[in-house]
Amino acid sequence: MRRFDVAWLLLWAALSSAWCLTAAPELSAAFDEPNNLRWGVKSWRTGSNREFMRAGTMPLPPDVQYLPIHWWERARGREFDVDNSIEDFHAILPYARLMSLPFWWGLLLYGTLLARAFGGPWAGRFATVLIATEPSFLGHACLALTDICLTAFVLAFAYHYWRGRDGGWARRWLVPGVLYGLAMAAKASALTFVPIIMLAFEIPRLHAAGAFRPPPGVGRFRHLWRASAGFRSDCWKILVVGTVVVWAYCGCDWKPQPSFVKLADNMPEDSRWTPAVRWLAHHLAIFPNAGEAFAYQIKHNIKGHPCNTLGEWYPRSVWFHFPVLLTIKLPLTTLALTAGLLVLRPRSLFTPIGLAALFLLIFSLDCRVQIGVRLVFSLVAALLVTLAAGLSRALADWPERSRGVVLGVLSVVCVFPAIRIWPDGIRYANVLWGGPEQAAPMLADANYDWGQGLIDLDRWTAEHELPTAKVWYYGMDPVIGKDPNRLLALHDPLVYPVSAPADVLKYVRGKVVAVGYSLRYGYPGLTTSMPTVMEFFRGREPIGRTRTFLVYDFRDVP
Repeated sequence: MRRFDVAWLLLWAALSSAWCLTAAPELSAAFDEPNNLRWGVKSWRTGSNREFMRAGTMPLPPDVQYLPIHWWERARGREFDVDNSIEDFHAILPYARLMSLPFWWGLLLYGTLLARAFGGPWAGRFATVLIATEPSFLGHACLALTDICLTAFVLAFAYHYWRGRDGGWARRWLVPGVLYGLAMAAKASALTFVPIIMLAFEIPRLHAAGAFRPPPGVGRFRHLWRASAGFRSDCWKILVVGTVVVWAYCGCDWKPQPSFVKLADNMPEDSRWTPAVRWLAHHLAIFPNAGEAFAYQIKHNIKGHPCNTLGEWYPRSVWFHFPVLLTIKLPLTTLALTAGLLVLRPRSLFTPIGLAALFLLIFSLDCRVQIGVRLVFSLVAALLVTLAAGLSRALADWPERSRGVVLGVLSVVCVFPAIRIWPDGIRYANVLWGGPEQAAPMLADANYDWGQGLIDLDRWTAEHELPTAKVWYYGMDPVIGKDPNRLLALHDPLVYPVSAPADVLKYVRGKVVAVGYSLRYGYPGLTTSMPTVMEFFRGREPIGRTRTFLVYDFRDVP
């Protein structure tokens, strides 16, 4: 890259990093951070990834995020109490969040390089701006989570796979294989994202080579099979290398699998397979391993998850969830670019990365776990790179100065939503849907209230001279989770039994109660008492709102 391009990339890396560094102290722990923190610190102490594997979480991002904490513990000669101490938890968390920035920089770098590969230098400049100002990306880059890491490795794979197709064996399948393994070690969904990208990149190459046009007398399938021999060979090698990398990285405790042992011990005595299965269960000491995490995530996706789409809760996933969600969560600039290029210059989008974005969008229609736009960050990144390359190709005949003006205008319009949503990129919604305040009832969990609003809530109640609020919300920050005087798990019928909306009043009378949006507009089937509690709050008027809470005052209720 030229000096200007390097400086441009460094400028946006610095600006976006400043956004993240200033936003992080304003946010309490997001839903996944407490578990990641406990497991990450303990994993470095013991060398075991058992807790990660059992929950279907891959260990690479927490390993990076909590390595400095491990060094800190060794330097101080005393371990942090990550299970009981709120002070230790919040002393550690800022440093873990800081270690998410290398993944963010990798995402910026490879997004820029990938755009340059398909659209030239101007595409790289456009991509830098589009990625660096993406509100949802920024909202996750300032937290100690996994999705930015996954997206960075997916883009790194895409770039090196594309650039290495005509190279030697190391560039063609070894480096991509290692990156595939590291992407899977970041998050299990890379298992499917990467092959989709490989297929999308290879189809134009096969088409250019005539693989879809058999000569006379040769069957179409036989011709395609022969023409794709090199691709299939490299695919298997990448798969093998990636599998070795992710299994080796995740490691093993060399212990039997308790669930397998239980299953074997419960087998009927008269089955001829029982002795062999029991012996295998008690002696197959190869667990935990990456296979556990993959199996967990595959079962989770097959089973599905309730979803909130446009404010309506469905007990099962719906095919249109992610396409609709993207129209809410993507900035207006991104949507306008997509529509404009599709209408005015559709051929500018006909690139391998554009095909990858299309394939990932089609794949999202069958994704049954729909708990946040974060789950399709790879699609979003591919779309932004596609738009950058398409815009560059559409402006190819324009003078350099005119393209510079377009870059300047693009930078200004992209920065505006990122600044307005600071520090809560997670809850971003574009102006087509009324912005984050109006769109709140249509969003939930990782799209809006993911547990990150406690600091803002306590500041708001103090400014309004209210007592510390009791909290009913979707989160796990130990400030609330370990304080029975603050947490109101009103949806738990064992702790707060209710049979009618009026029964809720006895639990909130005399208190200021903050209700998180994800529960106020939450899934009615969460528990048996959830509909009753939701009906109670629907009949009450809040006295105010924070970024993620509605605040109710029941102090004067008789």
